[in-house]
This record gives sequence, structure tokens and C-alpha cells, in this order.
Amino acid sequence: MECKRARAYSSSANLGSGFDILSMAHTAFFDTVEICVETKNSENIVIESNSKIPLEPNRNSATYPLVRIMEERGIKASLRVKVIKGIPEGLGLGSSGASATAAVMAFSSLFNLNLSKEDLVRYAMYGEIASSGSPHPDNVAASVFGGVVSVVSVNPVKVVEIPLNYSFNILLFVPLNIHIEEKTKKAREMVPKTVKLSDYINNSRYISSLLIGFVKGERDLIRLGLNDEIVEKARLPLFPYYPKIKEIAIKYDAVGSCVSGAGPSILVLTDKMTDENKIAEEGTKTCNEFNVECEVIKAKIAGGVEVERRN
Repeated sequence: MECKRARAYSSSANLGSGFDILSMAHTAFFDTVEICVETKNSENIVIESNSKIPLEPNRNSATYPLVRIMEERGIKASLRVKVIKGIPEGLGLGSSGASATAAVMAFSSLFNLNLSKEDLVRYAMYGEIASSGSPHPDNVAASVFGGVVSVVSVNPVKVVEIPLNYSFNILLFVPLNIHIEEKTKKAREMVPKTVKLSDYINNSRYISSLLIGFVKGERDLIRLGLNDEIVEKARLPLFPYYPKIKEIAIKYDAVGSCVSGAGPSILVLTDKMTDENKIAEEGTKTCNEFNVECEVIKAKIAGGVEVERRN
């Protein structure tokens, strides 16, 4: 029985005002997916996991992309798919996107498809449909490419890697006792259908500031860019502790802070000028004030999805 295994890292999407556009891969967590071909003359997918994820192929973020690839490319095979979850689910850390990405990469290697990175993103987006009903591309793009990415087109898929010319580390405030059923779907429903022109202009300024800050290596532009007038504000009921954590991060000279994806995790970028210990200490106290138990995770920028070599 031939098998392939791939690993994809967690990610934080949006990065302030970059809703459905920007995302950052980090080393906080990773998912691993192993795919084994049992036979090549029948069609069946059996799912195993260390987590309570759906076991129906069309509802599982790792296997629904495989269903679509097999349909599109006329591949017939009976598969056993093992999804090893390392990324906490429903916390804005790209959990479903990483599973989808790792599965597509393992499948591509197993069947020698030689999919391009943008094809990997296109297929992995089906995993987000299975998870939340929406094929948002930002998390899967970060998990595929690594680093910080911008999704500049969805049809066709076009992803640009953002050059990072400023060195920073990552702190994540990850809530441990928050669980919201269908969180991503609900969070997307909270996004306003119309916005004021002034808010749109401010958000455009923020996203341009962030990108220029990364490219030119200018700290103040990165800090300014990690703001949002629209989506974070609309979703604030999901993470009411966020404004105070951001205030603490700035007080102790973080590069900047924003909500990680749809939340409720919070992303803080730090550097040598930042007092990380104070941010972790006072940020944790803030979580507790809201009856939220937060774990503080230190991470760095991660690389893209890769097939694991078997010893």
C-alpha cells in the first residue's frame, strides 16, 4: 500500500484590513495528513483522525478537495486518509485550511500530479467550503506558500508572496475555553454588507501601509497597517477582550496587533524593542477579566506545505 504524508502550518488571516486577501503562516501549530491508496479500481475514502472531525468525505475539509480533484481529473482510487490535527479548531488559526492544504499536497505527490502552488490553493479552497460553506482563499494560500501572502485574484487563483524586510516574532493569545458552533460561518455573517466610504478609504490606507511597511522594512507603517475599521469592529462581540490586549501590546512597544482571522485568537507582532513578558502577563490577566482562559504561544513565520520524507 503506497502512502504519502504532508504537513501544513497554522496561519493568521486578514492581518487587520486585509479581509479575504492577506494571511501569514506561522510555526505555532501544524496539521499532518497521510493518504494511502488501498486499491485503484474503486472509489471510496475512509477517514481516520485524532480529532472529532466529520468522517463523511464531502463534509471533511481534508477530503472534500480530494473528491473534487478525482472528479475533475478522472482519478479512481480507494483511499485511507489519516488527519492528524495539531491546530486547534475554530480559533482563527487556519485549522481547516491547513488540513485541506496538507491533503492536497499529499495527494498530488501520491499521484504525481505536480500541481503548481496556485493549483494547490485552488483545490484546497474546497476544504473551506466543506468547513464553513465559503471558499475563502487566504488561509490556504498562506499554508501553501508560507510567509505572508496576498490573494490578488480568485478566478483564476493568483497569489503574491509579500517580501518581508523587517524582522519580527509572533505572540498569539489563544483562548482555551471558547467554542462557537460553526464559528467561521457565523463570523462571516457578521461582516456588514455595506460600508461607509470613509471606512473604506481608511481601510485602503491601512492595507497599503502594511504592505509598504513589510516591503520597505518600516516599523511604524506595519503598526499603522495592522488596523481595521470594518470587519474587526463588526465581529467585536466574538472577542471583547481584544481592544484591551491591543492597547497593552502597543503600551509595551509591540510592532502591532490584530485579530487572527475570524478570531477569537489575537495576533501580536514583536521585535527587540518589545517587552513580550509584560504583554503576555497583562494580556493573560485581561483574558481572565473576561472569563477567558488564554494560552500565549510564541511563534515565527513558517514555510509552506511540504511532503514529509519517510525514513
